[in-house]
Amino acid sequence: MNHRTGKEQTMNVDPLQVLAKLSAVYNIPACRVTPPFAGLENFDYGLRKALDPEFDWQEFGYTLLKHTPEQTLLIAEGTFELKFALFRVPDEKDTVFMIGPWTDGPRSEDSRRWAQKNLGKAGDEAVQEYYNGVHTLSGDDFATAIYAVVSVMLGQEELRTQEVKEFLPFMFQPDIRYFTEPTFERDIPVAMIEQRYQIENEMLEAVTRGDENAAILSIHQFGRFSLGDRFIGTLYREKSQFIIMNTLLRKAIEQNAVHPFYVDKISSSYARRIETLDTVEDVQVMLQQMLRDYCAYARRYSLKGYSPTVQKVINHINLNLSEPHTLKSLAALCHISPSYLSSLFKQETGSTLIDYINTQRVKRAAQQLTTTDRSISEVAEEMGILDVNYFAKIFKRTFGMTPTRYRRENRKK
Repeated sequence: MNHRTGKEQTMNVDPLQVLAKLSAVYNIPACRVTPPFAGLENFDYGLRKALDPEFDWQEFGYTLLKHTPEQTLLIAEGTFELKFALFRVPDEKDTVFMIGPWTDGPRSEDSRRWAQKNLGKAGDEAVQEYYNGVHTLSGDDFATAIYAVVSVMLGQEELRTQEVKEFLPFMFQPDIRYFTEPTFERDIPVAMIEQRYQIENEMLEAVTRGDENAAILSIHQFGRFSLGDRFIGTLYREKSQFIIMNTLLRKAIEQNAVHPFYVDKISSSYARRIETLDTVEDVQVMLQQMLRDYCAYARRYSLKGYSPTVQKVINHINLNLSEPHTLKSLAALCHISPSYLSSLFKQETGSTLIDYINTQRVKRAAQQLTTTDRSISEVAEEMGILDVNYFAKIFKRTFGMTPTRYRRENRKK
């Protein structure tokens, strides 16, 4: 169906399909709301259905239609601080398109106090567990994208935007006894569990590609899922999550063709460090640092995209940097001819073998120069270069300055 506002619109695709796909990218539900309102009970992942099994969905559907004006994009926040975007679909009678729910951060203390007062402790904990499963978005990018598509449908000049809080009344009478029944545990957590595993996968994919910002965003959401009420907020729980995360991150960078030497190095380091932490806050801080370090390892040591032969050569060079390496010895390691290895290595890396070896040596030497008091000749010898003048020459070619100047300007206090 072509949606118009009286003006000619030239679109090759249905804007509602665009919105549905946009929402899917952000992992946010989207649906039409129209009589007889089939499936509306799942609009908030089943929260109201769980709170009040006798809830009148017909009345609720008509209330949604009533509270959504024509030519208006509503950005609405409901009773439990869940956000939705709603607008009336042009040329479709009694039809609202609804996107949501999503959140923009943790529940407020006011929300927690209200739920504890009206729903009791068990009800508040159940709502919080549900809330943890709702996708969190930071910034206004999602709402801005929605506005851009809706403005094409409704006409930018005619379109109004309105932000509404508590736009729907608290239309249900929660049965507190329901929170103690096994059915409640079955109704809400299904979507929450799906969310948890999706967030976990997003985090691992971000680490695999070394995307620190995306990984940190995911860990903030992943960390809100509990491992069991008994241990929430305890040092035991935080350390358990840390150990689990260390294992998951190790597997993530393995998928990015990081050599087991480096994987074991970072994994073992954090396995030891966790034992030294004494507070929940320390564990949480180190958890984020561990995430950043794994992302850095993925960026620094990933050989994904190289052939197995080139991967083997690069790993052998970097793990034995001070050893003498020749084209002939490296070719013998791979059981291929020197000429073939030379051609293959240049084709995949854009560098000759000797240039690659020298570059890796001076990069390692640069670290030594800024973190130790060893002489330049000692550092060069440790890198397998006995001629200090040759070392200085290739060092300057890489860094644009002599080793002495580099140490002076980059020395770590």
